[in-house]
Amino acid sequence: MKNQNTKPTKKKIVMYYLILAACLVVIASVTVGIVFAVRNRNADNFIDNDTQQPDDGNNPGGDNNPDDGNEDEDDNKPTDAAYVFVSPVADIDLLQSHVFGYDKTLDRYRLHCGIDLKAAAGTDVVAAVDGTVKEVSVSDPLFGAVIRIEHADGVETVYKFITPVEGLKAGDKVSRGQVIAKVATATGVENADGDHLHFEVYKNNAVQDPADYLDAISK
Repeated sequence: MKNQNTKPTKKKIVMYYLILAACLVVIASVTVGIVFAVRNRNADNFIDNDTQQPDDGNNPGGDNNPDDGNEDEDDNKPTDAAYVFVSPVADIDLLQSHVFGYDKTLDRYRLHCGIDLKAAAGTDVVAAVDGTVKEVSVSDPLFGAVIRIEHADGVETVYKFITPVEGLKAGDKVSRGQVIAKVATATGVENADGDHLHFEVYKNNAVQDPADYLDAISK
């Protein structure tokens, strides 16, 4: 009896490869279909979420999302009506703006961080808005005495070239318009400008232009 040849024929081998290739094509097609389905579903969700944003008419470009990530010029200002600043001195006489300019005392150009309000020595200085006293310094070699007050929304006000009222200390609560100091005789790094209050505003530790908070000052 002759032994039968158990080796696969060439025809069978070709058939096996064709079947394997067909399986791979099917698997690839299914995978691609799943990927596209997931991507389309995510895109549809994104479009649905985007179009659900209210259109307040402030986006002339047609974007329905009113928050485009750009801050408006007034974003740093307080928005609460009760949080409006009052002038720290009764009469606003702007001596120096928040600008880069010439310093007569130091005889050089520098950024003037704040504004100077001309006022005679002894003039009352009031808190610009409600807050908590953070610092009272009476021996600053450059600015004489300094009062720093913390307010809401990360805002701080600073008062320099002053004489604090007796007993004022860190931790004290002060109200808008409350007398916290008197204007002192000109001294320190701005003595050539005469008697005045140096007033600064900070927002989240970044210096601001106080004129943006004091509407009585026209820029």
